[in-house]
Amino acid sequence: MLNRMLNRTACAGACLLCAQSVLMGQSVSKQVEIVLQYKPVQDVEYTIPSDEDSQSCKARKIEGGLRVVDGNGMTLREVLDTNDDKSVDEWRYFLNGLEVYRENDTNGDKKKDQFQWSTTAGTRMGIDSDDDGKIDQWKVLSAAELTAEVAMAVASGDAARFDAVLLTADELKELGLGEEKYEQIKAKLLGAREKFAALAASKPFTTAAKWTQFNSVRPYSYPAGTDGSEQNVEFYENASAVVHEGESDIEIAVGTMIRVGNVWKVIDAPMIATAENINEVAANNVFIQFSTNAAAAAAGGTAQTSEELTKLDEQINLAQTMDEMAALHAKRADLLESLAQNAGNAEERAQWIHTLADGVTGAIQQGIYPDGPARLKALLDTLKESEDDKALAAYVQFRLMSAEYTISMMKASGTGWLQVRSKWLEDLAAFIQEYPDAQDTAEAMLQLAMENENDGTDDKALALYSEILTKFPESTSAAKAQGAMTRLECVGKPLTFTAKVLGMQDKQVNLASLKGRVIVLHFWASWMSDAAREMDKLKEIAAKYPQQVIVLGVNVDDSAEIAQQFVDTNRMTWYQMREDGGMESRPANALGIFNIPTIFVIGADGNVISRNPLSTELLPIVAEAAKAVKAVAPAAKSEK
Repeated sequence: MLNRMLNRTACAGACLLCAQSVLMGQSVSKQVEIVLQYKPVQDVEYTIPSDEDSQSCKARKIEGGLRVVDGNGMTLREVLDTNDDKSVDEWRYFLNGLEVYRENDTNGDKKKDQFQWSTTAGTRMGIDSDDDGKIDQWKVLSAAELTAEVAMAVASGDAARFDAVLLTADELKELGLGEEKYEQIKAKLLGAREKFAALAASKPFTTAAKWTQFNSVRPYSYPAGTDGSEQNVEFYENASAVVHEGESDIEIAVGTMIRVGNVWKVIDAPMIATAENINEVAANNVFIQFSTNAAAAAAGGTAQTSEELTKLDEQINLAQTMDEMAALHAKRADLLESLAQNAGNAEERAQWIHTLADGVTGAIQQGIYPDGPARLKALLDTLKESEDDKALAAYVQFRLMSAEYTISMMKASGTGWLQVRSKWLEDLAAFIQEYPDAQDTAEAMLQLAMENENDGTDDKALALYSEILTKFPESTSAAKAQGAMTRLECVGKPLTFTAKVLGMQDKQVNLASLKGRVIVLHFWASWMSDAAREMDKLKEIAAKYPQQVIVLGVNVDDSAEIAQQFVDTNRMTWYQMREDGGMESRPANALGIFNIPTIFVIGADGNVISRNPLSTELLPIVAEAAKAVKAVAPAAKSEK
């Protein structure tokens, strides 16, 4: 299939939307048989056991439903009743033990109307509002997944599928653009459907084609106040996708893409990019006009370049020796450096240099490109020769010093890590001074502040966090910095915190609703070196003070499946909260969590008593706080 997914079938039928009470009443073998009959409505690759393997599958009861596992204990499916109406309304599908897709019946009409992909299958979430089995509205759609949707719509000639990713008139108004840009985009939207129909009718490729790549530089921002714009607008310009069919790579020029909330949208029909329509492709841009040289690289040359890079990446993955991998990485860097030198404009050149720096840095950190540091140093020296390249020099320098720090830490023995860390702190401080306004300066400040915290110099850390918020309020580091300030200054104050419940993402726990009992808020991950022992300590607290203390876990694993397995294995009976993003998730950023475990003890009055007490201090602190609980408050409740 076009998007490398394997299964697209209709719902298995109303008979399989059985009441959970009926499902629970069946034998284990019958439960397995029923659950494995469920089929996803949308395209997704998931594990399908053979008839023989199905015989060894087992059904296990989980909160709100059933889990089917194979003979090795790996999860295959989960079905749940999320609203206690005795009917299955959530279906989860797994690939190699990881959840990749789920479907929901959100309105109780026995029809699946919400579809969400996850982990290795992507991030998108769509809605079928008319129960025809097709997504007509997206709630979450990344830029890369948008180009795949466009490609699939072209291949299948599905106008409705294209319409679901086309910017609407209301969305255009909500962007708050000035009159000129508004009218320009409005005109494109008016002709988009007709142009799409013509392209689809020409059948440039079939549904057997595979979407392989999304091409663009980093997203841009059209600032508020520019030509009458009322707010910042995020967009991609000159975006494209590559599909592979037979022996050919076909490039689809998607053009301008605009972010609307959590969804990326197109504003015009796509084109098949060729050497002959370079100027037309370039002219389609709305916010930034590229030169025709840049368009040539993005059109006729991109597919060829993408193919070369893809082949090199495949060869690197198949390489058997360090020497082979190092040679291939050098060849890849040569190609990217050549592309940068021959770029048609500054934006394109920056794209290739960023790609080069990121690739070499990754190879250095994996220990498979020994000459990588020298390669980056040579590039850095060249960039430092021109003041116009200062931003690029900063980009390369930050990645070089980060890679060198990682490798040096891995090689350090005994107390050698102290010298490595000392140099890292010096490098961070020097970078901040040399590049006060660079893209990575906020991250450098964040790293330095974190190290200051580790040294116990919270005043220095707070000063850096404050500077991040002042100088880089829109940076990705700002949320973490704000949370860290909240954490450092929380003792003696109420703690505002909410998070979704693990396994029940439509429900959340709010600390404010639990006032009256002591709360132990525990940030953790399954990969902590002493995770099991940490949980034993919390079990002791929960058992000793069942009426006075509420233990709440906040998991920061990258995988919800891994987190749930750890909870089940270790019989953690208290509420567990988790949201996607791991250490960069919203709950982790809300309190600036860098290290785990991190524990907060909150008194019955709602004020924080202690933040991250030592292991030997936790039980005495909780015991003292529990004395203040005069009456039994309601148990922890989740809320919609």
